[in-house]
Parts: sequence; structure tokens; C-alpha cells
Amino acid sequence: MLTKTKSRMKEHYNCFHKYNDEDLFIFSNEKLGVFPVIVEKSVEQLDICLAKFGRVLVVRFDLSLDEYSGDNHTISVFLNRLKEKLFKLKKYRRIKDIGHEWVREQEESKQQHYHVALFLDGNKIQHPSALLQLIKAKWYKHGRLWIPKKKHVDDDGCFYFIDKKKKDFKEQRGKVIYRLSYLGKTRGKGYKDIQAKNYSVSRLSK
Repeated sequence: MLTKTKSRMKEHYNCFHKYNDEDLFIFSNEKLGVFPVIVEKSVEQLDICLAKFGRVLVVRFDLSLDEYSGDNHTISVFLNRLKEKLFKLKKYRRIKDIGHEWVREQEESKQQHYHVALFLDGNKIQHPSALLQLIKAKWYKHGRLWIPKKKHVDDDGCFYFIDKKKKDFKEQRGKVIYRLSYLGKTRGKGYKDIQAKNYSVSRLSK
């Protein structure tokens, strides 16, 4: 039987959350809570990448494990090695300073899964198809990769390309923040070892 560890993180139940004097429109309401700290840290990393690169490719996908693990060692090592691999590949012109966010969740299944977002230099990569193939191949021995599909014209699918010089920059940034805020939801978190984290966000600096 799963045992849920109690989180000390503050919870938030409202579709707007103020951060750095900005009212963020987020995936939350009076019944669906989020952890603001997760939302804020993801927005911080997104904005740092935008400041560094001007153009950012944000990629969303989920990773599931074949076997339960109380810690997050597998995904931590996986992402570190993925970043090292991308830096070595000439096709991405030694891409570095890759931002990430992952959250650990488990509800009805016996194993945990991870919602993941990557923030990449949009001057070096504009579409994630080859990247996702690489992720699928590397994660195969651990479990499955799930990629959100674009089902209709207004659906953003698994990626966003944000360009600070485009007229729709603010709109696209808002869409990404709303999408990322889903990762901060309270539901599904806490099923882990006491020492393990519910989430991880990169620590890129300007």
C-alpha cells in the first residue's frame, strides 16, 4: 500500500498567482491546488532562458518507469546524461545551458511517473522531433515515453517556440506558463521516500 509523505510546501487555490508583480494565469481553481514554489521556479527558469537566448524551445513530455523507486536517481542521472549528449552533438552546435523541470507523481499505478519540461536555446534547435527520438531511445530501458499530441489547430501539442522579437511573444509566454503550472498541481505528489523530492528545477542563472 502506498504511503504518502506530507508536504511542507504552501498550497494555492486560485487561477491567478502573483509573482514578481505579475498576475500569472495558472492551472488552478478553488478545488484544484498547486504548489506556488514549483510554478515560480519554472517561470524563473523560463525567463532566464529567454533573457539568455531571446528564442526558447520548450518541450513537454512524460516519463514512466517499469518498476517503482522511492528515490529519483534514475531520472536525475538520465537528464544529466541527456544534457551531456546534446552538448556533444554537432547538429545542435554544442547546445548548453539547458533548463529543466520535472515533477514526480503517482496516483492509481504501482509506479511513479514524471512530467518533464525542457527549456532549450531556440537559436540552435527549433523543433523537438529528433530530440524526442533520442529521449525515447535512451529511456527505453527504464520505461515509456509519452508525448502530448497536437489534435486540433488550437492545441499546442508537445512544444512551444517563443521568440522575444515576435508580436505574439507575451501570448506565447502566457501559454507556456499556464502549461507549466499544471506540473505544480498538488494531486498525485508525495508518494516517495521521505528524503526524495517531489520536483526538480534547473538552476540556470542570468
